[in-house]
Parts: sequence; structure tokens; C-alpha cells
Amino acid sequence: MELQEESLRTQIALGWLIMLMTLIIMLTTMIISSSFAKDGLAALSVDPGQAGISMLMWIFGIYALMPVYVNIVRGVKSNGFRWGAVVIASLMLLYFLLHHTSHWIRGERPGVSSHVLDVVHHVAAVWVIFNSVKWAKLRRTVLAAPVTSAA
Repeated sequence: MELQEESLRTQIALGWLIMLMTLIIMLTTMIISSSFAKDGLAALSVDPGQAGISMLMWIFGIYALMPVYVNIVRGVKSNGFRWGAVVIASLMLLYFLLHHTSHWIRGERPGVSSHVLDVVHHVAAVWVIFNSVKWAKLRRTVLAAPVTSAA
């Protein structure tokens, strides 16, 4: 059971790091693309914009600390903290799905290649949620198992 829990925690942590790296690559790509436009990086003033940069700092912080959180929570008996990881991952997926959809509806993502990194991020988030749910349920099963003594 411990090996299964370790595997799930590793997969969850890896998923958070993939999501972080995907966001960093997206931001880097936006900066490079905007620099080619030779318009003083005007596109970046709209997206992400000043408010978006502040939001990205919070998101980068959450994404960077979630692998640490997953490691710390392993020793906690209550599975409430594990379900907290599910909630956080679900909120991040919802936020980025809505954000991506809003760009798509406004026609700001013209080609298929402009969606690749967003889809990678969404798939990684679903992976994190899936494994986080398995992890949260695993703890409940372990705690609910009858204790046998070697008498």
C-alpha cells in the first residue's frame, strides 16, 4: 500500500511540475512572439497584462509548492488535506479552461498550433486531478482497514 501511495504522490508532483513548465513555456513563447511583432511588446500589455502578471505570480507559486504540499501531507492521518489537493487542482483546471475558451471565442488563437500548450496544460491538470482523487481515496481505505494483531 505504501508503494502505491508513493507512486501516486510522485505522479501528482510530476503533473504539477509539468503544468508549471507548460505555463513558463507559454509565457516565454508569448514574449518571443510579441518581440517579433516590433510593436513595443504591445500584445503583452493585453495578455497577460499587468493584472495577469500578478495572477501568474500566484499561480507559479501554487504550482511550485504543490509538489512540496503533496510530500508534506503524506504523514497526515486525515484525508481532508488530500481532498484539498483535489480542489486546488480542479480550480486551476477550471480557471485555465475558461481562460483558454475565452481566447478561442474571441478569435485570439488563430491556428491549431496556438492551442497545443493549452491542451497539454489541460491534460496534465486532468492527470493531476485523477491521481489526486485516487490518492485521497487510498488514505481513506488504509484508515478504514481493520487492524490485526500478531498475537
